This record gives sequence, structure tokens and C-alpha cells, in this order.
Amino acid sequence: MRYLVLNRTPLTGRPFPDWLGADHEAVLLTDAAAVSAEPDVRSAQLAGYAHVEVIDDFHFNPLVESRALTLHRKGGFDRVIALSEFDILRAARLRELFGVPGQDVASATAFRDKLVMKRILAKAGIPLAPYAPVANLQDLLGFIEQQGFPVVVKPRRGGGSMDVHVLHDPQDVESLLAAHRDLGTDDGAQLLAEKYIEHELVHVDGIVTAGETRLMWPSTQGDSTCLDIKQGQALHSCLLDADDPLLDPVRELTGRALAALPVPDTFMFHAEVFLDADRRLVFNEVASRMGGGMIEHVLQLGFGITLPEVYVRSLGGNAPAAVPAVPERIAGLSLFPPRVGTLVAIPDTCPVPGIDTYTRHAAPGTVLEPARLSVEKIGSVLATGRTRGEVEKALAEALAWFERSTVIRPGTDGTGAGSAS
Repeated sequence: MRYLVLNRTPLTGRPFPDWLGADHEAVLLTDAAAVSAEPDVRSAQLAGYAHVEVIDDFHFNPLVESRALTLHRKGGFDRVIALSEFDILRAARLRELFGVPGQDVASATAFRDKLVMKRILAKAGIPLAPYAPVANLQDLLGFIEQQGFPVVVKPRRGGGSMDVHVLHDPQDVESLLAAHRDLGTDDGAQLLAEKYIEHELVHVDGIVTAGETRLMWPSTQGDSTCLDIKQGQALHSCLLDADDPLLDPVRELTGRALAALPVPDTFMFHAEVFLDADRRLVFNEVASRMGGGMIEHVLQLGFGITLPEVYVRSLGGNAPAAVPAVPERIAGLSLFPPRVGTLVAIPDTCPVPGIDTYTRHAAPGTVLEPARLSVEKIGSVLATGRTRGEVEKALAEALAWFERSTVIRPGTDGTGAGSAS
């Protein structure tokens, strides 16, 4: 069969032709930013494809779909593969244009559009925070009058916590209006308001192949949230232990939510569940793709599998690696975000016991700005251990070490008074 691969993330570690196997043909349309500038690396990344097109301005560019349609008319595609959140609907539209199997537009919309998703989930009796669509100021003020502050306002089709606002008072409302001029247009904004609830975030990651759930395992972010990293605070996450009392209730709720949605036969998923102050579970949302922010690497360390590989091999009819019923070891991550200023010093190696991998994502001299996404980072660690307690201890020690060892000074030239970040 002939597969069209839409890609916007770095191709190293994504050998789609190898995962699909020699019996299939792969054609790649990729974002130019995903391909290395180093000739040898670039050659290795693009090896094995029957045809490759490297496209600038890939994000939301309708010419990507136009090129795909032209290639289909010439050769014909049997399947479409897309791993990114922002290509889920694009791939679904192409499948319908090509007349090939896979996630259709109705399914992709239910996972991408948070309003559509929550309406389906509410009808199925899934516990949710109060929510409402926001197209204009009247909608927003009506929701605030009904629910009170604080209120979360987010794009209906966003990702990575981009453009998510927590409104605590009328001044925050004014700031939102300044950021969203579409609230004043006749067509209105594509926003969703939700009642903010204090919570511990539990995310659930997994995969379904041919209708069978192969993996569904929760992780906790403890006292960190996806919005913290945009405020310059570290984000961490750790797999739950197999005997954690949250494990079965969280998986049961996630299973009910997926059963209510129009799911494809084979898909990865990343769900978010709130554990509120009264220890009640409230479902937030679910995406039909791999979780971001190095979650893939945590699952590799914990379960010994690469989830995108399992997914693509399954689509190609190849037997993927077996997925253990429980983690072989507990794993976790911590992301160290940028803070405004110039990066003066950042360590190259991490001496903290229990840290499996430390990565420096920025070099001294880099001018830093606040994170816009919940996955932006200047440093990161992956930790492993026998229990969640061991892993979280290593992550806490790594954070303290990183903050002692990293220096960010105000300004853009690395000079002037300042303290270590």
C-alpha cells in the first residue's frame, strides 16, 4: 500500500518507512523545520521514502493539502498518517478526499474541537467542569455572572496550553479582550470558557489498535500544572505506581470518555483528568495523538515501547512490540522553562542520582522570553526508579540542582545585576 505521511516534528527518531515495512511505499510531506540542515543527518532522515517534499510555512498552510491531492491524483494513496495535534483534521479531510480508511472528519472534530467534545461527553454523563462557548463579550460576561471568577478561557482547537487565560477579575477580562479582537467581530471568536477548579492534573496516555486497548496508563503532575511553565515554574510528571488507588478510577473514567466519542479503530490518545480539592475526578479533555512534552520518552523508559512506532506498525499491518500490562519501572520527567533575560550559565551534565537523561535545550548567550507553550524548556530531565516516590525525589533534587547551576540575568546582553534562576 501507499502511505502519505504528514510531518512537522523532527524526523530523527521517526523512521516511518522502516516502521511501515518494505511491502509499503511511503511519501513524505514535511515541514522544512523538521529536517536537519546537516547534509548527512538530512540524508538519513529522508532515506527510504518514495517521494519527499519539504515545505516552508507548513502550519495551517492549505497548499500542503493541495500538494497532497495532486500527488494522490498521480499515484493514489491508500492511507494517511499524521502524528501532530495540528494535522489531525488536515489528515481527516484528506482521507475523505481520497476515499481511504482512517479517522474521518467527524471523529477528528470531536477530538480537536473542545466544545464538540464536551457536548458529547456531557450527554454521556461524564463529569466535567461547567463550560460554555464564547464568541463575544456578552457570552463571556454571562458565563462569569453565572459561575463567578476564576474562569479559564481557551481556544476550542488549541494545543500545548497556547493562548489559555485564567481570569480572576475584570482587569483580566480587559486583558483578554485586548488579546482577542475576534471577540468584537460579527463572526465571533472560537473560544471556550470553563469554571476553574483547583486540581491535581492526571494525564492518561495510551493506544488502541484494531479496537483493542493496548495501553492506558495514568501519570500525575503533582503540584505542577501545564500553565505553570508559562509562568517560569518547572513542570513535572510521573507514572503512577501499579498499586496506586487512583489507577483504576482514572482508567475507568478515561475508558468511559473514549467510549462516548467517535473513535477510529487505531489511534493514540492523551487524556487529562482533574483530581479536585474534594478528591473527585473531573474529566478535562482528550486528544487522539501522542502526548507532548517528552511523555513519549517517559513511556519508553517505563514500558520499553515507542508509542508512535506501535501505532505506525499497526497501521502497516506489522506486528508491533508487545506492551507490558504494567510498567517495567516507574519513570518521570521535569521540564525547566525559560525566564525573561539572557542565559549566562547552564550546566552540561546532571550529577543527581536517579536521573536517566539530562538535556540542555539552550546555550549561554541565548536571549530568553517567557514560554508560550506548556512544553517549552531550556533544560529537561528524565528519571527512573522502583516507585513514584523514588522518581519524584530525583526530580525534585534535579530541579534544585538546575536552579542553583543556571544563571539568567535581566536584559539582552548578559550584563547587569541578577540572580541565578
